Amino acid sequence: MLDSLLTNVNSKESESHQRATWGSSLEYYLGSIGFAVGFGSLWRFPYVVYANGGGVFMIPYTIFVVVLAFPLFYLESSLGQVYQQSSPGCFQKAGKKYRGVGVAQVITSFCLGAFYNVLMAYSLIFLWESFTWELPWAKESSTPGKPSMGDSSYFYDQVLQNTDSISNLGGFNNSVLVASIVSFIIVYLCVAKGIKTSGKVVYISTPLPYILMFILLIRGLFLEGAFDGISYLFAVDWSKLWEFEVWYRAANQVLFQYGIALASLHALASYKEKSQSILNPSLFVPIVTGLTGILCGLTVFAYMGHMASVANVHISQLPLQGPDLVFVAYPAALSLMPAPTVWAILFFVMLYFLGIDTEFCFLETVGGFIEDEKIKIFGKELKIEVTRILMTIAFFVVGVFLYTKAGFYFLTLYDDYITVVPMTLTVTLECLIFGWLVGFDDLKRRIKQDVGEDMPRYVIVCVKYVALPILVIILIGSFYKMMLVNLFNYPWWAAIFAATLTGIPMFVIWSNYVKYKDVPASDSIYNESEKTLLEYELDDFHVKKSDRILV
Repeated sequence: MLDSLLTNVNSKESESHQRATWGSSLEYYLGSIGFAVGFGSLWRFPYVVYANGGGVFMIPYTIFVVVLAFPLFYLESSLGQVYQQSSPGCFQKAGKKYRGVGVAQVITSFCLGAFYNVLMAYSLIFLWESFTWELPWAKESSTPGKPSMGDSSYFYDQVLQNTDSISNLGGFNNSVLVASIVSFIIVYLCVAKGIKTSGKVVYISTPLPYILMFILLIRGLFLEGAFDGISYLFAVDWSKLWEFEVWYRAANQVLFQYGIALASLHALASYKEKSQSILNPSLFVPIVTGLTGILCGLTVFAYMGHMASVANVHISQLPLQGPDLVFVAYPAALSLMPAPTVWAILFFVMLYFLGIDTEFCFLETVGGFIEDEKIKIFGKELKIEVTRILMTIAFFVVGVFLYTKAGFYFLTLYDDYITVVPMTLTVTLECLIFGWLVGFDDLKRRIKQDVGEDMPRYVIVCVKYVALPILVIILIGSFYKMMLVNLFNYPWWAAIFAATLTGIPMFVIWSNYVKYKDVPASDSIYNESEKTLLEYELDDFHVKKSDRILV
């Protein structure tokens, strides 16, 4: 039985380490779009726009899409494609001492896998409860003749069973726990054989949310007050343009929304054929991602405008921030429509599928890294199905606090301390390493040789001279806000836990650099005079130079 779970490492396939490839370039496009377009587009983007100057916010946002999203998407995709490695392997091409940056990105994705699944679990709970004649969150207002602006008690008291603070765990929330298990089972079945299965699932999981969102938008545009909501979203407050906070938020939104520095863009591209274009998807996917954010904003605020109109209140009085927008305000707006059950089902199906593609990619990112490491048990490698199920279980275990009745407090903590500083730090180091310390020479040569394209000079200039200084500023601001201000709002034990979540990736980067700082570059030393590539096999105890391989 053990042999059925393991693969003999002496097999021809293992020796050559053949990576799986996408069935077609369309699968890669769909997978990349599905990863980038997630919950961040639906609940985070509309709120960030309206809270930071409306239409004015789109000015810095558009600028950062051009100077951050496109060049960094191209950089990470090109590294994964030409080196056919996960993020740590790509950084190892620059030198063993830089490998820790890639490992830190994988750790971030690993933790986000747990975080994302609990959001999907909330969606499943609401979807299940939508199959009723009368929606359970539809609540009459205490004021006669005035509709409710959203029954927050249903989400916080019944779904979350929220305790009074993060210090009071309150035991497991059984409904969230069961929904999380169901969601993980669904995700595992979709990625059981890696991209051989997930590559087929994306044909449904990526376009379906767009179809449902367009249906919801078209219906929403015919509602009373819809255009008032949309105009409020994009109302221009020119005074905000000169505030540093607006630019800071725009840059953070671009990094978060486009999935930069999560090792997933490297992983997705590593499954492409080497000869496929890098430039075309690096232009197309960021454009689609940005337009999707706008589509989500139009859809959400059309319904918020209708809700404000019916309730006869100003739209600013509605719950428009983060989860409140998706799990309080939007369900309340749907409950005011004819046939609310139908629209609620459509919305929460769309919401679940928005998350599932992103969750696929987190599993593929971590699973691909494990497979690249060729971890062995009893001299044999784990089969891909076993790797995926072990990763799914690990994701579940890491998120254990999220399934308690204090889970929503931990959700905020995970969101802040897993992503903000680690993501900004690793992408800053990525620009520094490949832009300055190692340079683009080897990468440009390989792109020209394998793809037949020239690396755009625009990417090189942006990474070296534009993105890097912007990211340094964001990193300093993020570190100050998260580690020197917000951290002290938590109880001492939760502050230590939050600092640990941020500190682990930082420690991995530092310890790996110190350990291998005197080791020559691994797998990437291109000797121009001899036209050779020197390969080194490094482990924790010694450095061993292997045979030279002619390029």
